[in-house]
Parts: sequence; C-alpha cells; structure tokens
Amino acid sequence: MDILEQIRNLTNQFDFEPIIENKENYKYSKKFLISGMGGSHLAGDYLKFLFPEIDIYIHKDYELPNLNDLDERLIIVISYSGETEEALSSFNEALHRKLNLIVISKNGTLLRLAQENSTPYIQLPEENLLPRLAIGYMLKSLFKLINEDLNIKSDYINKEINIKEIENKSQLLAEEIGSKILLIYTTEYLSPLGYYWKVMFNENTKHPAFLNFLPELCHNEIEIFENEKFYKNFFVLFLNAYEFIKEKNKRRMEILKELLEERKIKTEMINFTGRERLIISIKNILTASFTSYYLAKLKNIEPAETKLINDFKNKMGQ
Repeated sequence: MDILEQIRNLTNQFDFEPIIENKENYKYSKKFLISGMGGSHLAGDYLKFLFPEIDIYIHKDYELPNLNDLDERLIIVISYSGETEEALSSFNEALHRKLNLIVISKNGTLLRLAQENSTPYIQLPEENLLPRLAIGYMLKSLFKLINEDLNIKSDYINKEINIKEIENKSQLLAEEIGSKILLIYTTEYLSPLGYYWKVMFNENTKHPAFLNFLPELCHNEIEIFENEKFYKNFFVLFLNAYEFIKEKNKRRMEILKELLEERKIKTEMINFTGRERLIISIKNILTASFTSYYLAKLKNIEPAETKLINDFKNKMGQ
C-alpha cells in the first residue's frame, strides 16, 4: 500500500481489536509511562490530549526517567518495528527492576523479548505501514490499556469526517506553503496536534518545520518578524480548537495573525470545531498527512523514504 493509500485508509485502523497476550501477568494501573521514539510515541502524545485527567508521562530517551512513582505506573514500551534501541533500553530497565510492564509492537526484538520473558504485550497487525501512519493501531492499543470498555470503530469516525474534503483542502494548502519554512503556532494543550505537523513535514516532505506555543511566543519569538531578511521565507500555520483554548489566547492568535498579514507574511488558521477530542485529533492527523504528502509530490520528493535517519541508525549500530 503506497503512502497516499495509507493516509486515505487510516481510519480503518480503528477496527483493530487489540489482544493482551500473557494477560495473567498484566496489572491494570491508573498511572502510565509511555516510552517510545519517532512515530511510535505519537499515539501517546495524542492520548494526553484525549484524556487530560489521566496521569500520563511520555518518555523519549534511553532507560527510564528519574520519577519517584515508577512502581505505581504501567510502563508501556512502544516500538512499531520492535528494533528501536531507546525503547529496548527502557524495556530492559523496567524488566530488571520488575516494574509493571507491557509492550506494544508489530514484531522484532522487542516483541521477542516480551514473549521470552512472559511480559504482557499487544502485537500490532503485520502490515507494511510507516510508523507515523500506524497511529490508529497504536491508539487503539493504548485505549485497551486505559479502559477496556472504550471501543471506537471506523464507522463512527467516518460519519464525523469527510476524508475527501480534507484531502482536497490539504492539497491546496500544500500549494500555498510551497517552499516557505513552516512555523506552527498553537497552545501547550494542543501541542500533540502541532508536533504531528512537524514530524510529517520533517519526514514526509524533508521540509523545515518549527513549533512554538502561545502565549509564550508572544514574549520573544514574534520579534523575528521585525527582520524582513528572514520573515519573507516563513509560512505561519495556526492550529486553533475554540473549545480548548483560553479566550485570551484566542485573542492573541487573532492579533498575531493580523500583525503578520500586515507584513505580507503568508498565514493559515485551521479551526477545529466541537468538543470531540478524538475527531479533532483524526482531522489533524489526516490534514497534516495529506498536506505533507502533496507538498512532497510538488517537490518531487519520495515521502516514504527516510534515508538520513536510516544512515544515522546504521552508524549508531557500528
């Protein structure tokens, strides 16, 4: 399945029914630590947005963080490939310390270690997807761990989302962005939405993309727009969800957009309406994915390839 079809069919991933293997060793928890890198931790980022009331710590490094309550958390190690060295490092430390541990992976060393050590695990479907586009499978797996009764299906999502309309608008947005450097502005709470844009533009489009948050950026970063030498190269994308942004930040976003447009800086504001966080998340995933894909095609870039990342991993393994 090529990358465009992966994006178009992404919502079908929510029909996946995760199964906890070695369930006799699985212990439910109300606090979580999710360890993963690259595309594998993106589902954890979205989980924090979807369930802000749940204590979720995202770990993107080797081993485990220095938290005083690790023995109270479920340690969830996610690696789509099963070969991510940082995730393997986290798994080995959690196993050594006999912490409450579960693995989410498609295959590879991580899954094998879980099987050999009778560690609970969820095996993802054996499909040849990009990790950053397997986010539906990983989200469904995480839903299983935080609430077994939470059962979201693709038919519900597809009733709420017009995928073709999102694809068409994204194609136009890609043309608008063109060769400009993408600046993504949103709020801290919406950071998983903004970070997904950054990842998709970096990996799919090989395109510079930078993320910052209101209100903080209004106290420092906006001064770069006084320098005409730089600002003509920027395209500023605002991500807004009215129901989840404070009134003062809505006003800041509007004022900043006006100031940028006065300077002839290209901007776009994506407004996500409603209070259904999952629908907002999936709309954002699809919009970022389609936009980055079509911009890659405009630049004659192969979006699936990540040659430099692979070269770097090979050098680390030497």
